[in-house]
Amino acid sequence: MEPHTFRPIDRLNAEWDATCHGAASRRGLTLLARAEPEVAALGVSDLGWLVVVMRGAHEPAERERAAGCFRAMLRSQGVHPMVPRAALQSVVPGLVTVAHRLSWGRGGDWESGGVFFVDAITTAWEVIAEWSGQDRAYAAGDLLSAVRCRLRRQLLHQRTLRERAAPTQLDPEAPLTQLWAEDSSGLEELARSIDGLVGQGVDPADTATLYANQVLGIPVSEVARLTGESRRQATVRRDRAARALIA
Repeated sequence: MEPHTFRPIDRLNAEWDATCHGAASRRGLTLLARAEPEVAALGVSDLGWLVVVMRGAHEPAERERAAGCFRAMLRSQGVHPMVPRAALQSVVPGLVTVAHRLSWGRGGDWESGGVFFVDAITTAWEVIAEWSGQDRAYAAGDLLSAVRCRLRRQLLHQRTLRERAAPTQLDPEAPLTQLWAEDSSGLEELARSIDGLVGQGVDPADTATLYANQVLGIPVSEVARLTGESRRQATVRRDRAARALIA
């Protein structure tokens, strides 16, 4: 895999910067604010500033508002075509985390980390479109989870096909120490075990936090930002679910 010479994130940001404060963006924000009081309460003038406010959230109350706004954008994205585009732009940092966790597609058929990130963006866009109108309590975290799972399935499938085609050869571009960040079967078993906690009296938010941190590899601080909780709250949720898992 070639170095990250192709940087689609720069193109994505440039395209967004060229349109995020225009008339269509202002119209999209107006219609979204009419449908979603939580967005209206921010008092921003267009979708560009909405994304700026969401991505600049640091304090617990700010993160909670940002998470609520993303939930609202997903729920009411049908009011204007630029709303889903703004939703995508707001989760770009999270997509970078997902791509990093998947080693930028190392071991797969992608020509470079940049090409892999294009697939991450495309997958996120598809999920946003599929979930239009849905009301998800952990919308941002659910979205990143779905993107990672889909990309990971592609990566595992590509690796399997490659191994079947050349069972006695190793990919020189993917040393065994770098091909995969964790044992695949073990990770799948962990994911199934965490899913099994649902219905056993464990808070779904606790299991979601544990899954995001241990299976998806999202740092606790990022989970907290996505869910609108404090880092301490997210850590308590993760640890509580972990104790239930090994009980």
